[in-house]
Amino acid sequence: MVLFLAAITLSGVLRFFISRAWPALLTPLALFVAFVLFDAYVLPYRGGGASMWPIAIIFGGPVILAGSIVGILIAAQLRKRLAARDDAI
Repeated sequence: MVLFLAAITLSGVLRFFISRAWPALLTPLALFVAFVLFDAYVLPYRGGGASMWPIAIIFGGPVILAGSIVGILIAAQLRKRLAARDDAI
């Protein structure tokens, strides 16, 4: 749930300020993958069992993409409403 909400927020803000949807769609996913790989390979090992970073990417990636799509759609609707309001004034 936290990943989904973070993706909605980040992609929504990016889509609101950038006119193209691709950067807003791919930036949350790239940041998620970078964080998972950073945690797996750079931070010291904290013990436990097998490495779960592939599972995290396989299941977290679609959640991030779904949240990004929702954020992009919300930001696009908000931009349309603000543009219509500015045209009416």
